[in-house]
Amino acid sequence: MTLDHYAASSRLRDVAPGYKLLYALPPIAMVLWVDSALFSLLVSGLMSASVVMKGGVRPGDYLRWLLLPAAFLMIGTAAVAFDISVHPELFLFSIPVGSAFIGVTSAGLAMAIHLAFKALASVSCLYFIAFTTPVADLGRSMASLGIPVLLIEMTLLVYRFVFLLFETASEMATAQRSRLGYAGTAASFRSLASLASNLFFFSARRAEEVYVAMECRGYDGLIRVLAPSPRAQRPSLAGIALVEGALFCVAIATHFGRLF
Repeated sequence: MTLDHYAASSRLRDVAPGYKLLYALPPIAMVLWVDSALFSLLVSGLMSASVVMKGGVRPGDYLRWLLLPAAFLMIGTAAVAFDISVHPELFLFSIPVGSAFIGVTSAGLAMAIHLAFKALASVSCLYFIAFTTPVADLGRSMASLGIPVLLIEMTLLVYRFVFLLFETASEMATAQRSRLGYAGTAASFRSLASLASNLFFFSARRAEEVYVAMECRGYDGLIRVLAPSPRAQRPSLAGIALVEGALFCVAIATHFGRLF
């Protein structure tokens, strides 16, 4: 299931997008300002609990989605922990490479941990928006902020064509499997090379077909979506302000060494 499915079926689906952006975006700025792994973990836990408890996403599904960026984050931030020097006593552990040593220092390890938790907390904030707000609603919110219509339309079309690319690749892979295209290592590499070389041409043709279909239905350069009904849920601004204010107080205390 895609994020669109979770967003459309979320219990927070009918909440006005502006309120959800107001709830999820300020913590990202706080996480980037406060250099604390524990504070990042606090924000990540808050957003994850909001998605699971308020949004209605099953914990197992959410964790599987969270593991995807977490794996990239761990690989990307691992390089920060490593350093090179001719003094082996600087490292927690090291290996000799010629006349120098490559290893992990305590400062590098601490920086890598802080960076990983910062990125994970930021991803959790963005996941709250992605799991509760369809892309069409985000586009409407972007328009209300004065973002150029052309940029919004391009964003929506690119987002649609990304899934079109995945769908085309899935269909091609299914056709290859039905012909035993992955029965063995050599056959798998040949099938993968064929899929990669032909994917662009098939996707470009499918994209052209989608565009022609849109024009046949009256597309004039503007993607129109339904506006929220007057009965759309509008949570209490006081409640959002209370949560954000509490987080900001914790961020200030953490930044100046009074907490965490």
